[in-house]
Amino acid sequence: MIEWFDFDDPEYDALPVYILDENLTLLDGHTRAFVAYLGNVDSLRIQELDDSDVEELNLELYRECIDWCQEEGVTDLSDLVGRVVSHTTYETKWIDRCHSSEYYE
Repeated sequence: MIEWFDFDDPEYDALPVYILDENLTLLDGHTRAFVAYLGNVDSLRIQELDDSDVEELNLELYRECIDWCQEEGVTDLSDLVGRVVSHTTYETKWIDRCHSSEYYE
């Protein structure tokens, strides 16, 4: 999972964020952000998106996903410690859940 991350010189694309319901929300790059956290990186480079950047996204589905995370107590990168799963488990526990959402198009 982390072979691509250079802990001595962490370099990665900016992580896309959007202000959703008055909260800065990470839209993608959760693995990159978590690995940077594990590497004790002090700050993350972000790219704040505006409304025109996200008009193609299903923000209702994002809201539901945020609710799921809050229900499980995952509100910060540190909350992912001890929750790393295989790609197969991720597919069945997260992606399949997203696909079964009433908001999934």
